[in-house]
Amino acid sequence: MADLGILLLHGFGGEPFEMSGLAAALEAAGFATAVPLLPGHGTSEQDWAATGWGDWLAAAEAEYLRLEKECGRVACCGLSMGGSLCLALGQRHRPAGLVTLAAPVFLFRLFPYAAADWRLPLLPLLRKLRPLWPSSPRSEASRQRMPWQGYEKFVSLEALASFMAGLRQVRQGLARVRSPLLVVHAEKDGTAPAANAPEIFQNVGSEQKELVLLPVTPDGTSHHVLTTHYDHRAQVEDLVRNFMQNVKNGGIEKG
Repeated sequence: MADLGILLLHGFGGEPFEMSGLAAALEAAGFATAVPLLPGHGTSEQDWAATGWGDWLAAAEAEYLRLEKECGRVACCGLSMGGSLCLALGQRHRPAGLVTLAAPVFLFRLFPYAAADWRLPLLPLLRKLRPLWPSSPRSEASRQRMPWQGYEKFVSLEALASFMAGLRQVRQGLARVRSPLLVVHAEKDGTAPAANAPEIFQNVGSEQKELVLLPVTPDGTSHHVLTTHYDHRAQVEDLVRNFMQNVKNGGIEKG
């Protein structure tokens, strides 16, 4: 039995692919990992539209509890929405450690203004007009620099609305997160505004916490999928592995 199990959660519209490299690095270091496919993902946009925050959180929590029975102690690490789900788990349980990678607790805010897309405030209207919103195709250069698998042709606005409602709950409950925490974000994330990182860091109840903002070089990518981006993935693997090793060895105590 491993001393520490690590739950790895993928992002909104994504698949376990984006966490597979990190999982391999952690397994090579002796950790047990679980990388579940969240409900509604990896099948069809229609399935995606039929699921929401409650489904994703329930699936993440079920896997957390399964891993806890198997390993005793569990740490959580998530990319994007996966990191938001980890924060939600941290409000319900007391993981041995938490890592958020490019995780949002908001996708737009008015004061001070920060937004992933200027259309987000119009979502209540847009979801009624066009529930599946077409997405712009990624360039081949972007695919090579930041590999990713998931829904690319459309965004389910129903799923997005549910995601944003879930983020409001997570943001309101940040003070209940007390596990040791590592927050990692790119300085100019094009998908989840970088202002999310200090928002999380400043408002959690954790006594032990660290914030890492990764510098970026413009390259035509969003710098959002930190686990696969050619500039960030090795550093992210090192950061997460070292954090988890400290948790496992007792170098980080629960807050």
